[in-house]
Amino acid sequence: MIFLALLCALTLHAEPMVVGFDRFHSAQPTAEGGRLLFNELGCANCHGGETGLPARRGPDLVGLTLRVSAEWLRKFLTNPSAAHEGTAMPQLFQQENVEPVLHWLGSLKPKTTAKAKALRHVNTTQGSELFHTMGCVACHAPGKNFAPPDGLPKPADFTHRSVAFPNLAEKYALSSLADFIRDPLKVRADGRMPRTAMDEQDAVDIAGWLLNFEGSDGTVAPKIPAFAADKALADRGRGLVASLRCAACHDLPKDVAAQPVPLQRTSGGCLGDSKAASVPRYDLSAMQRAALGKFLAHRSDVASSPQLATLTLESLNCLACHDRDGRGGPDVARKAYFLGDHNLGDTGRYPPPLTAVGRKLQAEWLAKVLTGEFRVRPYLQTKMPVYGAATATLSALLAEADAKTETPLPGGDDTAGRKLVGTLGGVGCITCHRWGEHAALGIQALDLSNLGQRLQPGWFREYVVNPASYRAGTLMPSFWPEGKAANRDILGGDTEKQIASIYSFAKSANGEPEGFPVTANGAFEIIPKERPVVQRTFMEGVGTHAILVGFPSGTHVAYDGKAARPALAWKGKFFDGYNTWFSRFAPFEKPPGEAIVKWPAPSASTSDVHFDGYRLDAQGVPTFLLSVGGARVEERFIGIENGLRRTIMADAAVLKNFPIAHPDSVTVAEEPASAPGRRSFTYSWK
Repeated sequence: MIFLALLCALTLHAEPMVVGFDRFHSAQPTAEGGRLLFNELGCANCHGGETGLPARRGPDLVGLTLRVSAEWLRKFLTNPSAAHEGTAMPQLFQQENVEPVLHWLGSLKPKTTAKAKALRHVNTTQGSELFHTMGCVACHAPGKNFAPPDGLPKPADFTHRSVAFPNLAEKYALSSLADFIRDPLKVRADGRMPRTAMDEQDAVDIAGWLLNFEGSDGTVAPKIPAFAADKALADRGRGLVASLRCAACHDLPKDVAAQPVPLQRTSGGCLGDSKAASVPRYDLSAMQRAALGKFLAHRSDVASSPQLATLTLESLNCLACHDRDGRGGPDVARKAYFLGDHNLGDTGRYPPPLTAVGRKLQAEWLAKVLTGEFRVRPYLQTKMPVYGAATATLSALLAEADAKTETPLPGGDDTAGRKLVGTLGGVGCITCHRWGEHAALGIQALDLSNLGQRLQPGWFREYVVNPASYRAGTLMPSFWPEGKAANRDILGGDTEKQIASIYSFAKSANGEPEGFPVTANGAFEIIPKERPVVQRTFMEGVGTHAILVGFPSGTHVAYDGKAARPALAWKGKFFDGYNTWFSRFAPFEKPPGEAIVKWPAPSASTSDVHFDGYRLDAQGVPTFLLSVGGARVEERFIGIENGLRRTIMADAAVLKNFPIAHPDSVTVAEEPASAPGRRSFTYSWK
């Protein structure tokens, strides 16, 4: 993998990389930085004592040689920091002990082994785009050959180091790396690599790009060579693992368990210059040693909630994407890779600040955000990841750290709040903000219908009076500048009552704001009556090039004009055109009908199929025009009772090799061909 020139030229660092320390504590030694290192390097696992930070234990070692190449493991056990720059794994083993430990690891087999799925299609171009836009480059270095919309950043704009990769091609197979990318927490429950929501194909594509995989046929990807553990060597390795206390950091069988060893001194040992055979060896930098020394000298001191909250966010690298109290957030170089809705300004591209987030969000809401249950900013391409057990107490910790004596809002008037949020005499919140299923009338900022469940009232009051104080450059204006209401007609212009009424209305879910166009009467519903209807739109599961075809039969199809393939079919209502026709920033629609069926994701064999448009016949039925290696292929759908008829036409030799996939959960019947170069299928489903 080729990385930016600056990042390639950086001198290799032998010391372990703790991101939060490297970015925020490496300028001068502090006890706070030492506490972070003591936790993140696993010192607390061996020596006991609470740091107040999330546990940092090593990965699950059962089945390790099935996931990772034994040859790479051999190099890693011999010299961890050389095999993986910045690793938190210390040097433990003398050269003569590496082989026995490797064979012991190879003997740790899982009770059951799931059959590996065949990887058929790999799209490394898609993998590169996902890696660079979904948030990976907040922690890892970007690739040289992916240019974000604003262009490649200048090398000087990278102000802090990225988390380095080992030699991934030497360590992983395509399938095992894809499994790890999709769910790192499965084998590293306390790891600092979070789980980001993605489907299986996304993980395969990212893995393919990281491995510099050539071609698109995943079935030819190299596998991890089988490793057979020698029992005699494994038995010897078991004794070494027990004596070197590996179980202090890893969950291992009881016969190699390790008890904490109380610290007797604050110098020498792991912090010393000697390389004693029985002592874990970290190549710590001078600053890391000094910071650890400061922490150990004051280890009995109790850290405050604000200190622990900050250090927890640093340990998980939350500040790679978010800033808190003016610290952190992506630097200028990495900002180029944060994409979203540019119409919303910085708010539409960058994750929100974490300043006072413990008093901003309701505790229950924040807890669910941390577990991946809520996502209120779908316009951000960067995805909020999940850290699992590491964030189990973070919501409560942030609430305690950010606690403030609040002045309660007065009682609110739901009727007044409903008018204020709307456009008919109100302040027009719905001009920019969604409200439940209703798209905003202009730009599509986040949904306000849940603000009563999401936001705490005291913070909400402060924010709407002065939004820029929370997020500089926000497009959100104040309708109560300096605490004075701009709208004097509602509730006598009483600022406190107006804000309380908006909050009360949102929390009550009592109706919807005034000003949305009436769509309940079906005024904008498109109903195919005597002939098919073709409509272009954005649609979930299809994309930005969706071509919808509605049939009087009540069965409809959505064709993906970008990928040159059918994507969805459904029954019932065809489409509501309001958002597509009238919204300035149309959202991705969902099929409004029922009994929705999907075509499978494209296979490797469809990568050279191109879309050339469509033509309409006298009855209004479209024929989709495709090309495969310069040869013409035509595809046509007709709505029938309870299903669709699909016909594909091409030269017989071309059609013989043309990849044809069918939607899931349908009954497929192929009709007899009436002419060479023609195949027809009938789809029926309930």
